[in-house]
This record gives sequence, structure tokens and C-alpha cells, in this order.
Amino acid sequence: MIGVVTAFKCMPNCGYCCTISPVTVFPHEMLILSKLAERLDVKDLTFKPGYVVTDVKGGVRIALSYLMQLNEKGMCPFLNPDDKTCMVHSLYKPLTCRSFPYLPRVIRYVIDPELKIVDFTVEFVVSSLCPVIRNNYTPDDLETIARNVKIAIKAMPKEVDAAQEAIRVRKIYADALTALWRAGYVELRSNSSDSTNWPIVNAFEYIRQFIPQLTLDQFDPSIRRILREV
Repeated sequence: MIGVVTAFKCMPNCGYCCTISPVTVFPHEMLILSKLAERLDVKDLTFKPGYVVTDVKGGVRIALSYLMQLNEKGMCPFLNPDDKTCMVHSLYKPLTCRSFPYLPRVIRYVIDPELKIVDFTVEFVVSSLCPVIRNNYTPDDLETIARNVKIAIKAMPKEVDAAQEAIRVRKIYADALTALWRAGYVELRSNSSDSTNWPIVNAFEYIRQFIPQLTLDQFDPSIRRILREV
């Protein structure tokens, strides 16, 4: 079965994946993209909080992800409508975009008050919304790729690499919150009936109040250079 799975290649100037749905980004990616939007004069960039965990000690809700919204034209605000190219492709492309069509089917967070630990599991799927996938892969192919990471790497190495990088990044956030929880700086809950009106804070910025050593360089050493050059 390994030998019959076709190698994936993104179709040039397609841009279809940039019009399907809001894009899930990490908290630090939200900050990076906001800065790039200012430099590139992109006016219609908006985000909504994604997965949120409550810090009952600080009285805030911590956003561990954001959804970058499609604009009024139904496309990513960084998509050039004339030639369907990505304005941030060579600057900073979000990990979700880099991994498409190899995406999380489900992400399950574990917020354990007894052990004071933040953890997660991820299950992957290959999105059949991608025209290349829809036209060149059978349902059996997609199930095989999703089930076996070795086959996935053979079929779409760059995309799987980005997905695995996203796991590493997610673990940085989980481990940082775990460390803060065990040190007594935060008290986390997955849900809290009292937190409905509490402010939502960006996880990267919130964690840095306690751990200033957490920098953009830990996620991608090239980020600071990119932001300087734009």
C-alpha cells in the first residue's frame, strides 16, 4: 500500500484552501500576522479566540489558539485576489497553512487539577476539500495516510513536517502553563461558571509575564529577522 500512495503537490495559484474556513493560528502567530498586516497594509485582518482555558487565580481566560477570519470576500485577508498568491508565503506562513491538507481531525486538551498538568492529544486527517486530494486520492488512500505517519511522510513530507512542528509548538504552551500551575502562579480550569465575562488574554503574552524567557525565537529563529525586513 505504501508504494501506491501518490506524492502530494500543491496546485500553483489555486488558493482554494484560503477560502474554505477561518484559519487556526497559535497565539504568537496572531501577533506576528498582525504586525505583518500593518506592514503590508492589510486592513481586514480579524481574529476570534479559539480554544480557551480559564485561570481562576488571575481572573482571565487564556486563548491557546485563534481563528483568523475570512474577509468580506470570503477569503484569507493575505490572499492576493488577482493571482491567488499568498502575501506572507515567503515571510511567515501559519503552521496550519503549511500543513494543509494534513490537519488535526481532533485536538483533545487535558486540564488536570489534581496533577496540575496541561496536556493534549492530536489525531490527523487528510482534508478532501483540497482539489488535488479530491481528484487524485481514494478514500482508502486518505485513511492510510491519516493512520500511518510513515506513509504520510512519504506522501506529503513538507505538510507532515509542519504538522509535527505544530505539535512541538503546542507542547511549548502546554508545558509552560503546567510549570506556572505547579509553581502557584496560575490555577487552571477547562471551564468555569464564573468566567463568562472574564477578559480573554493571548497565551503568549500572558505566559511571558511570568516567563520572559519565552520568546518568538523559541518558535521560529527567523521570525525576528522577518519582522525587521518587512
